[in-house]
Amino acid sequence: METIELKVAGMTCASCANSVSKALKRVAGVQDVHVDLARGAASVTGDQTAQKTPELIAALAAAGYEASADSSPGIAAGAGASHAPTAARSKGHGGCCCR
Repeated sequence: METIELKVAGMTCASCANSVSKALKRVAGVQDVHVDLARGAASVTGDQTAQKTPELIAALAAAGYEASADSSPGIAAGAGASHAPTAARSKGHGGCCCR
C-alpha cells in the first residue's frame, strides 16, 4: 500500500470534494481517498498508487477537474493537468452544483 497526494484545482464546495473522491475511487486498486477542500488536495491510498498517477489525473480530468502530482516519486516531470484532454479541462466542475 502506498499513498500519494494530488493537487486538485477547481474544487469550491463539498459537492466538488465528493465528486473528486468518487472519481478517484473508480480507479482500479484505489483503497481510500481523503479530499481536503481547503488545501485543494486529495490523498489517495492503494496498490501501486504512484504508478497509477496518470490514471488518477485522467479520472479527475474526465470529472472536470485539473490535477497534478504533488512531488510524487517516480512520476515524470510535467505529469498532470497539462495532459488532460482539452474538452475535460473546459468542462467546468463535474458533478458540482456551483456552476
